[in-house]
Amino acid sequence: MKQIDFMALRFYAYVISAVLVIVSILSLYWKGLNLGLDFTGGTVIEVRYFPKVDIGKVREAVEKAGLSSVQVQDTASGTVLVKLKIGEPKEKALDALRKLGNAEIVSMETIGGVISSELRKKAMWSLLVAIGGILLYLGYRFEPVWSLSGIIALAHDVLVVIGAYSLTQKEINLDVVASFLIVAGYSVSDTVVVFDRIRENLKIRKTADLKQIINLSINQTLARTLMTSMTVFVVAFALFLLGGPVLSNIMFAFVIGIAVGTLSSIFVASALMLDIKRKFFKVGLQKA
Repeated sequence: MKQIDFMALRFYAYVISAVLVIVSILSLYWKGLNLGLDFTGGTVIEVRYFPKVDIGKVREAVEKAGLSSVQVQDTASGTVLVKLKIGEPKEKALDALRKLGNAEIVSMETIGGVISSELRKKAMWSLLVAIGGILLYLGYRFEPVWSLSGIIALAHDVLVVIGAYSLTQKEINLDVVASFLIVAGYSVSDTVVVFDRIRENLKIRKTADLKQIINLSINQTLARTLMTSMTVFVVAFALFLLGGPVLSNIMFAFVIGIAVGTLSSIFVASALMLDIKRKFFKVGLQKA
């Protein structure tokens, strides 16, 4: 089987990654993030219909009432949750919901600014702790340069996913933050597989050029990487298209994250390790 020279293509990958990062940063600067009710505060109305009303009709009714910043979703118990951001009149929502049929208002809760601010802090800390934990793991498992390359690739993936949410103005809530963490773990998992194979090949081929070793290792793990990524991507993409607004919003992180994570695990992490080794450690025809 013909070996692909991935490292010869790494500068093209750098350009693509740089464009994605720059677009993400500019979007975050100009458009910001569309934070959901969890982070901004608002009102949650839980309603039960007798007989049950289609979720699409509920969503259409509240939108016709002039409520733009609203989220409607089913629950396992058969009720419907209607989430209104601060500033949206709940009286309008209640009127629209009651017009659809025999409605029982099960509960109505307001999330204040203090609680939403606390949730924002916890979400930020969860991301930082997760990235810090991954950094410690990589530092323990591999050389410092390898760890640095891996964490840069990870930051690249998370930033691009967040930038995609900013660019499309999709809502970010606690469920989406959880998906960010899963995407980060998935990305690191792919990178670790490639790094492990590079380390094994370095032990076997002690006099080989580092670039050749990296190309060989990526080619050896390519089938595993693509099969895993494509399997998860197809499922995530199907749920993104057919899962409804709430599930689609969560799956968007997986669709973008898997695509970008596969790119970074093949090109960015290993390529950065190669270029840092060559630039600062003058690694040539010897073990890295």
